[in-house]
Amino acid sequence: MNHRTLTPLLTATAAAVLTAVGLPGAASAHGARPVGHVYEATNAASGNGIGIFDRYADGTLEPAGVVPTGGLGAGASLHSQGGLARDGHLIFAVNAGDDTVSALYAGPRGLELRDTVSSHGDFPVSVTVRDGIGYVLNQNSDTISAFRYERDGDLRAIPQSTRSLTPNPAGGITDAAQVSFAPDGRTIVVTEKASNTIDTFAVRHGLATAATPHRAAGTTPYGFDFDRAGHAIVSEAASGSASSYGLQPFRTITAALADTQRAACWLVVARGHAFVVNAASASVSSYAIGPDGSLTLRQAVAGTASAGATDAAVSPDQRTLAVRLADGSVQTWKINGDGSLTSVGTAAASAIGSAGLVAD
Repeated sequence: MNHRTLTPLLTATAAAVLTAVGLPGAASAHGARPVGHVYEATNAASGNGIGIFDRYADGTLEPAGVVPTGGLGAGASLHSQGGLARDGHLIFAVNAGDDTVSALYAGPRGLELRDTVSSHGDFPVSVTVRDGIGYVLNQNSDTISAFRYERDGDLRAIPQSTRSLTPNPAGGITDAAQVSFAPDGRTIVVTEKASNTIDTFAVRHGLATAATPHRAAGTTPYGFDFDRAGHAIVSEAASGSASSYGLQPFRTITAALADTQRAACWLVVARGHAFVVNAASASVSSYAIGPDGSLTLRQAVAGTASAGATDAAVSPDQRTLAVRLADGSVQTWKINGDGSLTSVGTAAASAIGSAGLVAD
């Protein structure tokens, strides 16, 4: 689909969207101008949307409306990380209800839907983008598939780009949780919860080759992020732990270091630390990351969150951590230089869903 075919939809919703979202940089009741935003997916079955929060220099958030993605949500948890992704002004969202991916542009007129494209699979739950190429993870198909994107948000599927994940030896789907390009663009990584596997795909000319499976060090590998040296830091939900890996060649650095909490699901990296959101313990744990990618548990409870936390994101300056809660509200902390967290507060929202959080 081309953004020109979306004109009727944009025309019908433009007034409501701009009224709800306002214009970037405008002062608000907060008494200051926002320095960025936090975006969350509603995942509503009647029509997926992106809930927007204005982000201020002190780390506080203020709800600023919802923009439709042009696709359908699942109406239930995606049990994933990376339901939203960002590249510059573009925000990408998976639409698990109709197997599409949307591109929205954050510009002078606010957040605008630009295009949608088929995920070429069943139940997309995670998306990653880099240098004009995106990959979407289709959970029920156990595949990843690629698309090209232009800077204005135009999307085009890439023929014959679909790659299969390593099959689950126990049968059934792998229940894959996240797909992401490594920082150097040479590898794509996918975590598979049901098979306790981490798949890597070598990237040639921007496109993935066949999957190579690796046994995860802990149980139920879930969310992951990368440190500055390109090591993969992975949370493990069932074992309540985190592990670190080198990618070329693939090797375990720290194996299943427990955080003493329950359901270590979402993981983000900032300022030399990994922050793990423990969904069943209402907590955020912190790990220090060594230059070689090794992990040390810094604080089992670096922050206390409401039960049912469902995703995490870090601001581009790596000074603010945002955690999405079960009711759609977003809680924030300042990330201090030593990796400790200072609570800022919680911003309520009507956008209830799960999986999909990103900041600009």
